Amino acid sequence: MRHFSPYRHAAAALIVACLCSPTHAQTPLPPQPAVATDSLANLADQFAKSPDTIVADVNDVPITLGMVADRLRDFPEKLSVLPADIVYKSALDDLIEQRALAIKARALGLDKLPETRRRLDEAADQTLGQALIRRITPELVTDKAIEDRYNTTIAGHPGPEEVRFRVIATETESDGMIVLDRLGNGTDFAGLARAVSKDPSGFNGGEIGFTARDRLTPEIGAVVFSLMPGQTTAFPVPSHDRWFVIQVEGRRQLGAPSLAEARPGLMNALRREAAAEIILKSRAAVVVKNYGPTGAQGHDSDTRKKSP
Repeated sequence: MRHFSPYRHAAAALIVACLCSPTHAQTPLPPQPAVATDSLANLADQFAKSPDTIVADVNDVPITLGMVADRLRDFPEKLSVLPADIVYKSALDDLIEQRALAIKARALGLDKLPETRRRLDEAADQTLGQALIRRITPELVTDKAIEDRYNTTIAGHPGPEEVRFRVIATETESDGMIVLDRLGNGTDFAGLARAVSKDPSGFNGGEIGFTARDRLTPEIGAVVFSLMPGQTTAFPVPSHDRWFVIQVEGRRQLGAPSLAEARPGLMNALRREAAAEIILKSRAAVVVKNYGPTGAQGHDSDTRKKSP
């Protein structure tokens, strides 16, 4: 069943996406290190200490713990709420499925196709580019850089504003107008949400709780943060194939988070900036000749020497 909550992201959806693999319940799980999944990066680092350890094979071709570590680094960080053995198993299942598909593709000769060869070259370039960014980023994202950014942008400033609200979700706009009519006639919002809402929050009377704007879809966030406590939307608000009637119950201004609390967000922001800087400098260091869609003097790419 699709989730129509006004939240932009749902950790549960990410967990389901990574764990609902056809082989998830079939792959045997070898004994695992007693590692807490406080961070997927930390878990990957622990596994990478024994990168050549063979944890499975597919048609006698090994899959190593280092490969599992690499795959974990591609997982969304929200999966760190899961036990280490679960995220390990999910990464291993991904690798097994990928290897099985590759074996079948080679058996069909798909690795010899020009398009496949081009894409393999592109994948190699992408992997090398990512390796470069991973190598240089720690030099730019230091503890001092994080602390300096915190002192500049967060310390001494007010924290984010949050709004507490309830929702009733309906399948059509006309159903939403009926909800508004019933509320206007004195029907209790929470009771009506339990009875008719199509949002998962309906069981709790539509209660969403205090929420920052960046955790909401743009259309829901714009409306929620324009209302004062006690106000209800005049019209249903469309979002995620549903129509939402919203009632705001409270607002609050949080204080500035501590450095420890802000550190993950600051680190991610600095990493993005570092990657952009590395890309910019790398591009500036090469000579680019753009010939347009007609090509270089009518010659195709096979006549030109490929860069090492």
